[in-house]
Amino acid sequence: MRGVLLATLVLTACPLLPAPPGSDKLGTYSIAAEPVLGDGGANSLRPDGGAWCALADVNPTAFRFDAIVTRDPDTGQAWMTLGGGYPRDAGWDGQVLESVAAVRRLFPSCGACPETIATETVRVAWMSKSQSDAVGGRCPPNPLDGGVPAPGGAIVAPGQTPAGFDALYACGTMEFAVTLSAPAAPESGCAAGCDDCIVRYVLQGERR
Repeated sequence: MRGVLLATLVLTACPLLPAPPGSDKLGTYSIAAEPVLGDGGANSLRPDGGAWCALADVNPTAFRFDAIVTRDPDTGQAWMTLGGGYPRDAGWDGQVLESVAAVRRLFPSCGACPETIATETVRVAWMSKSQSDAVGGRCPPNPLDGGVPAPGGAIVAPGQTPAGFDALYACGTMEFAVTLSAPAAPESGCAAGCDDCIVRYVLQGERR
């Protein structure tokens, strides 16, 4: 199963949907999502070193999606629009964009549980041309934790230029999580993983 929210929205996209909100277009990006499936050790998907997800209904695979990033220059509000017409609220600090979306979703394995919530958190660092040139024209290791060169001298942060918005790459992570809307009673038979499922993806995107 792909990231539930992204896959559902991308696959149901329609060309007649309205334009993305916000007058300031930061770019359209084609982003590859690669699941991280390590279990334990440095690449563990969970801080406690446990299995990446005990929920049988979640079988992550690699996939690709398009995202249009826009903002309102007056308020600073940003959006990440999927599939040409499904905007998600986002925060953008000038380098990193974060978007969180949650929906109610029924997983067959969780039929005996309280309502399940699927949440996706996307965090990507946009890289200007000078930043990407400094790391060899690719996504660096740890783009959200010091991997992106800091602005200074010849290196500038992403921003508007006479030729358009200067950001060539989007590099970061996506976390998909399944949780319960309320605690399950011990005798309910609620399956393991319905309130303890986390899958993380590495995201690497290029401006189209």
